[in-house]
Amino acid sequence: MLRAAATLARAARAVGLGDTFAATRDAADAVFLRAGIPPFSASIDGVRLRGYLRHRSFLHEASRLGTTYRELFVRALRPGMTVVDGGAHLGLYTVLGARGVGPGGRVLAFEPDPYNLRALEANARGLPNVVVSAKALAEEPGEATFHTSSGTIGSSLLARDSTIGAETTRLTSIDDELAGVEVRSLVIKLNVEGAEPWVLDGARETLARCEDATLFAEASPDLLGDQTAELVPQLVELGFDVFRIILTDQSLQRIHPGEPLEKGHLLARRPVGDA
Repeated sequence: MLRAAATLARAARAVGLGDTFAATRDAADAVFLRAGIPPFSASIDGVRLRGYLRHRSFLHEASRLGTTYRELFVRALRPGMTVVDGGAHLGLYTVLGARGVGPGGRVLAFEPDPYNLRALEANARGLPNVVVSAKALAEEPGEATFHTSSGTIGSSLLARDSTIGAETTRLTSIDDELAGVEVRSLVIKLNVEGAEPWVLDGARETLARCEDATLFAEASPDLLGDQTAELVPQLVELGFDVFRIILTDQSLQRIHPGEPLEKGHLLARRPVGDA
């Protein structure tokens, strides 16, 4: 079904009917959204992930090996852990996290994009160790303008060229969400489109009382702007060793403070006893 939709989309664009195809897609999508039934699905590492019509490209791409860091993510999981999924999107890492931490663990999934949230809720349904939130992770609780994207992976607290709308969203922090909760082992995954430094500042108290912590984060200099040079030093100051993830083979390259930060994905590790 995903391949057929991709073929139809390419054919429509080839004959100059791209706008007509998009309008027809969105009209059909509205029906699926009202019914709460994501029509597309893909099997990813044994997880059946569902999405709405604009999620087609992501589902197709994520189902291929070497396009995500899910293998490294799964290796970092252990029973009883706490997982924070910031920018959870459809819930790929949410569902993998729920499976990996088991009934004694917990997964907190945050997705402020209303379109993605609907699919996330569908994919997390029936998982008792998952809590889904429409809040955006940031430095502290409050409110802010959230910019929705024409795609499904570009919505952000920062305005972008792909922005098609804006609305007020509630903010929270990792420290606020986990206040008073015993957290011995923690995995944080962030895909928050340039807000990574703010989210890390809002996790300092939690990280200070949790020695066993692993973090996965997107690094985009275009979005981070002036904060690009500070991201790795910020992680090092929080006690992490920082690595660049090579998606094709899931290998790691050590990054030191002061090195140029390229667009890509980071893994930061702080094993027990090294904090």
